[in-house]
Amino acid sequence: LSSPAPSARVFPRSTTVPFFPPTMAGEVVATAFIPAPAASSLAGSAMASPPVLETSAWQAPAVQTSSMARSSMAIAATVGAGVSVAVGAGARRRRQAKRGKAGKNGRVLVAAVDTDIEAQAAEGKVQNEEVEIPALAAEDDLVSLWDVVQRNGMAGVPDSFDGIRHEEETAQDRVFSWLGKGPKPESECFQSLQKFFPGALPGSAVHLRSRAVLEKEFGFTPANTLLGTSFCPDEINNRSNNVATLMRRYWGKVFPMGGISGTPFVGETGFVAFSSHVPDDGNIIVVFGPHVGISEEGEVGQYLREGQSGNSTACGAVIGAYNACLSGFDGAPSEDGEYDMQMDEIKQEFVPHAEAISKSENPMAAAAYVAYEMVKDRTLKIVNTKFGSGKLVLIGGIQLNMPFPDYADHFLPLMFEVRQEGQPTQDLMKHFVNPSIQQDLMRAPWAAVTAQREVFAWLTWSPPAISPVYRTLHQYFPGALPGRAVHERLVKVLERYGFDGDNTIMGTSVCPDEINNEADDLPVIMQDYWGEVFPMGGISGAPFTGKTGFKAFSSHVADEGHIIVMFGPHVAISESGEVGNCLRAGQSAASTACGAVIGAYKACQAGWEPSADSTAYDMQMDWIKAQIAPHVNGIARSENPMASLSHQSYHMVKDKIMQCVNNDFGSGYLCLIGGIQINLPLGLEDHFLPCTFEIR
Repeated sequence: LSSPAPSARVFPRSTTVPFFPPTMAGEVVATAFIPAPAASSLAGSAMASPPVLETSAWQAPAVQTSSMARSSMAIAATVGAGVSVAVGAGARRRRQAKRGKAGKNGRVLVAAVDTDIEAQAAEGKVQNEEVEIPALAAEDDLVSLWDVVQRNGMAGVPDSFDGIRHEEETAQDRVFSWLGKGPKPESECFQSLQKFFPGALPGSAVHLRSRAVLEKEFGFTPANTLLGTSFCPDEINNRSNNVATLMRRYWGKVFPMGGISGTPFVGETGFVAFSSHVPDDGNIIVVFGPHVGISEEGEVGQYLREGQSGNSTACGAVIGAYNACLSGFDGAPSEDGEYDMQMDEIKQEFVPHAEAISKSENPMAAAAYVAYEMVKDRTLKIVNTKFGSGKLVLIGGIQLNMPFPDYADHFLPLMFEVRQEGQPTQDLMKHFVNPSIQQDLMRAPWAAVTAQREVFAWLTWSPPAISPVYRTLHQYFPGALPGRAVHERLVKVLERYGFDGDNTIMGTSVCPDEINNEADDLPVIMQDYWGEVFPMGGISGAPFTGKTGFKAFSSHVADEGHIIVMFGPHVAISESGEVGNCLRAGQSAASTACGAVIGAYKACQAGWEPSADSTAYDMQMDWIKAQIAPHVNGIARSENPMASLSHQSYHMVKDKIMQCVNNDFGSGYLCLIGGIQINLPLGLEDHFLPCTFEIR
């Protein structure tokens, strides 16, 4: 009675169910977000009676942040030449922002006051999901996370790494750990990562953020862009989750310029040859940097390679050069210089820095920063913008090899520039910073309310928080996640039960609509990972192959192997936030999705009744109509009939799945992952609302 009355501006909330590793084979292992009891009034929806299971694979504990909860950066550190960094003065920063005070760098940033953001969003004035923190008064001697990272890259050999970033946990940290991309905040690996390389991000985050700005603001496409890389050829820099590998997969073919240490030893001649291949009026991206390993125990410079029982150095060339200098190397060319030119140059670079490195708090981390300056210096010497009218993008930083396969490799971005002949250089480093998800949860607990959504939006996986799509998605499908987030959580859980690509076969029961077969759709992502698939679904997603189909499918499983069945209906959300409508590629007007389910609902509203005299051959549609007919009146009375219809359709598909599947195929596990596939507008990744996740 003392709470605010509901309004159109209040989003449904989801309860927080922490994830605990399952302990019993055959138990229910996870559930989707469990909505609060009064989260929705949709009739006949999945929210009316959610599966209340023991654990949750889909929710990172307390990481769902309100999109409007924007506040100051949270980091306090002393890095490099004694620069003090502090955080958390939210109210003071807001007052300073309103007065228009500038920070040390002279920039006046956008004030991020909750009520101001909401008002601007309502008026349609906010165009981007990124809102920078208010600028600070010069006398406060406070700087942002980006200033800390920038100083790390510019200071040569940091005197100390005294920051407290490693003592903090942000919403971003929690989500990356939850997805299996980053180490747990309390781990030694996390401590080293954030203490010595504050601002480091998973390679996928760097790729997605850079790709988003280059495509939206500068018109880059794979067709008009060439990619060059300058990294050490160490095989651990060629894993699937490295930033260079991810960028190559998206942008296309690559011109590798780097030798050992990452230095672009191809030189000016190599860049001239590479840049001559650019399309007419096309662009070039060059991503570069040294690499360094971080072990599970948090030791910088150490990496446990596959098949080995003990750690080895990474980067071996950089660490070897540093050790040689400590042992008396004076810069004179070695006798084998002609046959070891790259190593000789690296050692010569480290001669003037070796003593300072040895006196730093962490010599291996300090050596990585010196190596970055070396690679950056050589890169800037060989690149130019004389290849045409296009743009040259430079993305530089330190590649961080994390323990494999537990975590994704990270990248500490230290340079992100766009250059063009005759034009001033543009610094884009701000695109790697998002204050609202990078503040300390201890000091800013409000940031842990719904930060998961905001992290996904920042990664470009989800729609911007101020968009109609976002509002509709989270109002009527609370708990929906990007397809790849569902997949990565699924893999992390199933690995504990022994599922792998060799002993697992996969079946799907989703509508054959082509918009469910795009690269970012959960069924496609899962098939790419698990292998060949047995499609059981017909229109609506119901498993019309029936018991016979599942029996045939399950007979193909490996001895003592496992089965995954992913199922559910689908529904679209248009750019204006309308549920059930989708603008398909090449069409000028929206069409329905799912057309079969919506068509059945409308037929029932018009008075459809089953008839034994029908001569039409449409048994799947007739079955769908029969399932929808008893619920038509309740669906029509709901707040959003199309949303309610999709939830009712989920129950329809699930009920049929449960009648078809069994564990008679052997001693392995049967995993059921069910929910609602949500098709978002072109340019946004499709989502999935997980409602069932069971192991039998």
